[in-house]
Amino acid sequence: MRNFLLILGWISIIGSIGDAVLALYALWLISRGGWTNIGLEVDSLLQQHLPFLSWVKELATFVLPDSAVLWIFNLPSLVYFPARVAMGFAIGWWVLAMAEKINTSIKSPE
Repeated sequence: MRNFLLILGWISIIGSIGDAVLALYALWLISRGGWTNIGLEVDSLLQQHLPFLSWVKELATFVLPDSAVLWIFNLPSLVYFPARVAMGFAIGWWVLAMAEKINTSIKSPE
């Protein structure tokens, strides 16, 4: 169980770093455009600027209801990605703390 938690925690934190890069890229695109497209949606960002990530939406359609996919991909990039960064770091930190508790309880049997 501890190994699973370690893997899950680090995947979450590394994913957050990737989301932070995407948020910074979206911020750079928006600022480069004179801040006229501050509401750049996640779907537009992926389709127009990051087509190699289009598989993410296809995956989302398999695991989420259509209404949820529509809602998520219509969110502004500067709202969605920072929220994912915060959630991913929080979840990763919490899961790694749980793995540490398991490790500590294994080392000191009661």
